[in-house]
Amino acid sequence: MKKKRISFAWMNHSSSMTITSSQPLLLGLMFFSFIASKLLRTADFDLTGQLVWPGAVLLNDYLAKNAGILQGCSVIELGSGVGITGILCSRFCRKVVLTDHNEEVLKILKKNAELCVSTQSSISCAGLKPKKLEWGNSDQLNQILLENPEGFDLVLGADICFQQSSIPLLFDTVKQLLVHAAPKCKFILAYVSRAKVMDTLVVHEAIRHGLQINEVDGTRTLVKNLEGVIFEITLR
Repeated sequence: MKKKRISFAWMNHSSSMTITSSQPLLLGLMFFSFIASKLLRTADFDLTGQLVWPGAVLLNDYLAKNAGILQGCSVIELGSGVGITGILCSRFCRKVVLTDHNEEVLKILKKNAELCVSTQSSISCAGLKPKKLEWGNSDQLNQILLENPEGFDLVLGADICFQQSSIPLLFDTVKQLLVHAAPKCKFILAYVSRAKVMDTLVVHEAIRHGLQINEVDGTRTLVKNLEGVIFEITLR
């Protein structure tokens, strides 16, 4: 059994842990659970991107159980926050672009990417690239696509549907990413239901943007007493 030390940062603090595991996937899940619990205990003010939300738990569990879909892929995550999902993906993917629009969150995101790359553990974090991306900002998105002309195999989002005004912009961005890498690219959204109006809006905006939205069988579950589900969204 090998011991592995992992470092992570949140809210301008750092922490590390040593865990023992012979299974890299289990290691990733233990890493995620540890960081999530620390984040939830130490968050003492409201800054959305510095918290681990239930949808991240849902998405990481889904990806860990279906790691084959990540193998050798290129991924862009929308609303990465502290980067837990992206860092787990980097264990399997050849490239992971982590995006957020908040400057303070981006500082933490960049620090976590650096910690992941510099750690002495055997977890591979090669290819982690934090980038600023505000949904609907064509200049920022075009710059990312200029740096990644082949596009991405997967677009990921975990619990990113909070404000009604942001949903059309989210799907503007998603559609551009899907079109750029058509037909291979798909959007995997871990959605947590908090209001019926948002439930309807998400589906409506996906359809309005010419996208096909399907619930992934067997993924509807309770997370932190909220109903969550994984959607797979593609071009029609």
